[in-house]
Amino acid sequence: MIKVILCAYNESKNLKKLLVDLIYELKLTNKAFEIIFCIDCSNDDSSSIIKEFQDHHPIKIIPQENKRGLGIAYKRIFKYILQENFNKDDIIISLDADNTHKAEQIIDMIKHFEDNSLDVLIASRFHEKSSVINFPLYRTFISISVATLLNLIFAVKNISKKNIKDYTSGYRIYSSSKLKDLYNKLGDDFILEPEFTYTSELLIKLYQNNARIDEFPIMYDYKSKIGNSKINLLKNFFRLIILITKLKN
Repeated sequence: MIKVILCAYNESKNLKKLLVDLIYELKLTNKAFEIIFCIDCSNDDSSSIIKEFQDHHPIKIIPQENKRGLGIAYKRIFKYILQENFNKDDIIISLDADNTHKAEQIIDMIKHFEDNSLDVLIASRFHEKSSVINFPLYRTFISISVATLLNLIFAVKNISKKNIKDYTSGYRIYSSSKLKDLYNKLGDDFILEPEFTYTSELLIKLYQNNARIDEFPIMYDYKSKIGNSKINLLKNFFRLIILITKLKN
């Protein structure tokens, strides 16, 4: 089964298009699928929009908690799957809920994932074949700098033994069995980062647990989203330093 996981904090303006596109593409895979949402701390009408689709499609909203943070939200979804909804043959797809990640890439991503017996596939903004438009230059600089720094310290490699270029893309496919292995090994510590830095943390920990990782070209248009970015760059810079310190000790 395909399990698609999304964290949507006040994304009501983006959700209808996202769900229409996502359901259409998932049906084309001819595989069973489930869409799982965390909407913690949302105070818009995200819940009612999602519920409009629930009558006809396999969609779940995990119980809301008053805890904000992207890492916290994704950890809640992963734990729900690994503890209550686990099947070793499932694949888990994470993507942003703001329409910047194109659902139409899912079929090709799954094929690459399965053909290469991967544990993690990253839709990478810095793959040589990627198409990235309207992404702020300062955000590009930050993402490249993060990857350069983390590669100097941890050197996560792809299946061609080359350094990973995009540590922070949230558009990924995971093997549920490899995530379960990591969870069995580390318990609740499999994700400790509460913010966007969880993406780098989880990738490094999976690689250190012998995961097969690769990158895939992304079609990315930053202006596809409605609303402003919710990332706090200064806070996440400090979280990155904390993450490096923890993983090195």
